[in-house]
Order: sequence, then structure tokens, then C-alpha cells
Amino acid sequence: MSGPLAVILAGGEGKRLRPVVSDVPKPLASIAGRPFIHWLLDLLSFRGVKKALFLLGYKASDIISSCGDGSRWGIEISYSVEDEPLDKGGALRNAIPLIDAEDFLLMNGDTLLDVDYCRLLSFHRRMGAVITFAVRPWKDLSRVDPLDVDEGGRVKAFGGKNLMPKDDGFWLVNGGVYGVKRAVIERIPLRRISWEGEIIPALLSQGELLCALEVGGFFIDIGVPEDYARAQREIPAFMASLKSVS
Repeated sequence: MSGPLAVILAGGEGKRLRPVVSDVPKPLASIAGRPFIHWLLDLLSFRGVKKALFLLGYKASDIISSCGDGSRWGIEISYSVEDEPLDKGGALRNAIPLIDAEDFLLMNGDTLLDVDYCRLLSFHRRMGAVITFAVRPWKDLSRVDPLDVDEGGRVKAFGGKNLMPKDDGFWLVNGGVYGVKRAVIERIPLRRISWEGEIIPALLSQGELLCALEVGGFFIDIGVPEDYARAQREIPAFMASLKSVS
């Protein structure tokens, strides 16, 4: 199959969502009567993704049963299941034997960001970056990581609430979708390790090239109850709007 590989982080317990979703893993939280992950797969299929690898931990069998082999979306789905919690970075390193692309997409299984995935990977390869962030303008830093990005798209700093906003009052923040070079993941130790908290800062401090591409597509994160409630209306409306112009 052609098209980019999407690696989807879907192993967390979703503790912040427990007041409203307590019986299923967060990617299976119901959005308008369907599991959230099904909406994400709808979007991936619409945008031309043909292969997906789920990184699973908590209640992995529930997600496998729900998504199966991916044939209903025209996506070839495979699974990597961790034996113990490894955090995002460790889960990704654990899945290296199943990642057969030199460059691939990485995304969260509880957020939806509409991106031209092929454009993101093309920019990532053209820049020669080890990681490329899809970034978006945002005014509130309470739940997001801002980035300092130069005019050429190179990331100079990541995280830290002391970064200044742009002249328009917006920060560029991490959208949770990345282009990633497989070779850099091979160097990560196979242990519990944080993607945002350890791996990205270490790569920056080592002088590795990290880049960012600004995107403006629809975004929602279902990780807290108020956004989960908003998603019930906004995700179906967004997907309907996509199909109406296709």
C-alpha cells in the first residue's frame, strides 16, 4: 500500500477524563455514538493514509477488537502492545520492529488535528529534520507546549511558559502531529521515557534539527471533560463539512 504510515499513541488510561468516561480506554470514548478513534481513522482515510500502527497499553484488547484490521477504512492496521507502561517515548521505541518507513507520522490517539499529512512529511524530508512538528497559533498555554520557530521553520526552543507570543498575541503551539525519522527513534533507550519531557529537549540540546510547519486545520483534544463535551458537536460537524466539499 502507498501513502504515509501513521503511528498512533493510544496506550494511556485517560485519568483526566474519568469523571465522564470510566469504562473504556480514552481512544474509545464515545463521540456522537461512535468511538473517538473511529472518527480519527475516518480522517486518516480521507487524507490518504493507508497504514496505521497503534501503540497500546491500557485495555489494549478493547481497542484491537474495536478497530480490527482496519479494512472498513481502507487502512492496514497493526498493533504494538507494551507489557508495562513505557510513556510515549518508550512505547515508540518498543514499536521499532514494526515501523517499516524511514519517515512516518506520529500522532495522539485522543486528539484530532486536520493536516495535509503528505505536505507535512514532504516538508520534513526536504528540511532533513529528525522531527517536524505540526504547529498552530493559540492564545492559551494552559494545556499546550509553545515553540520558538525561526523564519526558516527551524525550532529554536520547545516548551516553557516564558516564551513570548508573536506580534499578533498568539503563540505557535504543538499540535500533536509530527513527522519523525525512524533512525532517531532507534537511538532511544528501551525504557519508560517521555516524548515531550525528555526526548525532544535532549535532541534540541544535542543540536539535532527539529522543524515546524504551521497548519490551520480543525483541532480538538478530548482529554478533559469540557473538551469531550464540545467534541460531541464539533467532530461530527467538521467531518460532515469535509465530506460535503470532497
